[in-house]
Amino acid sequence: MNAKKQFSIALYFFFGISILGLILRLVPVYPLGINFSNFLHAHSHVAFLGWLHGGFISLISYIFLRKKLNTRYFRFIYLFTIFNIAGMYISFPIQGYKLFSIIFLSLFLISTYLFLSYFFKHKQDIDIYPATYKFTKAGLWLMFVSSLSPWSLVFILKMFGKESNFYKYDIFYYLHFQYNGWFLFAMIAITMYLLERRNIRLCHRQTKLIYGLLLIAVFFGYFSNTLWANPGIFYNILAFIGGFAEIAAILYLFRLLVKYRIYIKQPISDFSYRILKIILFSLMLKSVLQFVGSFQYYADLSYLIRDFIIGYLHLIMLGIFTPFLLIIAKELNFIELKSAHFYTFYFGFLITEAVIFFRATLLWFGVNFSAYIFNLILFIFTLLMFTGISLITSFKNKI
Repeated sequence: MNAKKQFSIALYFFFGISILGLILRLVPVYPLGINFSNFLHAHSHVAFLGWLHGGFISLISYIFLRKKLNTRYFRFIYLFTIFNIAGMYISFPIQGYKLFSIIFLSLFLISTYLFLSYFFKHKQDIDIYPATYKFTKAGLWLMFVSSLSPWSLVFILKMFGKESNFYKYDIFYYLHFQYNGWFLFAMIAITMYLLERRNIRLCHRQTKLIYGLLLIAVFFGYFSNTLWANPGIFYNILAFIGGFAEIAAILYLFRLLVKYRIYIKQPISDFSYRILKIILFSLMLKSVLQFVGSFQYYADLSYLIRDFIIGYLHLIMLGIFTPFLLIIAKELNFIELKSAHFYTFYFGFLITEAVIFFRATLLWFGVNFSAYIFNLILFIFTLLMFTGISLITSFKNKI
């Protein structure tokens, strides 16, 4: 079991969630008689755990566990993880958040704990890639922190019910510590690897500053997910600090990458370098949007108009993490990635983002519009995105 095979399997989960995404976009145009909520659960869980989690784990394993991926125990951990993700892909559309889906999710969480134990016991080359390891370690522990949410969900449902604020706090807690914690730290860790693999000794003070600011951002930033309940100005201040810290961290990261840009650019293709720059810009845009969300007016607005939240999450998942994983996998020779295939996917993503935010803006200003026309446009360009993903996952990327 090597890292390339791990990434290929994650890529197939990416294709799987694109099918679910296409179905979800078709339903408002042509009702299929399915339970929309159940399919949405499947789409979100497998997107986070099958594609993004799986993709980042494969890259981290490649860096720090390269010589320990063929042990019987690691193969068991990996196959156990894949089995549970596949179980969620099947069970969520059929029954939603009920017995079998909960069992598969619980077993998945146990598999991540087994991986954490294995990783910290068998990690290698941490002295060669110190900054990479620093961010990787933090990311993995934040993955553990996020995993506390599903365990508490049953208790919250029993004690307070699904309509309670505590239920929503718990859901947002999980999402936040996944994409602002585990995934973001993993992405920056791999970015550091691009430099350290060129034998560059990064300034400890600079990396420590970025690291510290991001930790402040992730813990304080969580409170931006509670503002919809109007908990009080103190929570706005905490969210403001978190948003400001993330912007500062990304600016310092940008400064670091500009300083060493020649060492990133030289060994990779012009296409990959161009996409990495777009990803960095998208990351700054994401940070600004989160900062703006610390102000109560915009927090209320985003909660009332769901498209703002959907657009924001898709920006992170499809505009930042997904392109990053694909580009790094290409440069590590995990996959062959044709620029035409990528741009087919990415153009579909950009148009759907524009449509989602435009529709949200019309709702904001109370402008009447045809919901059917917007849903039809979203479906058409989601179909284009699906086409790009199909090409990416099928083009000479067999296990």
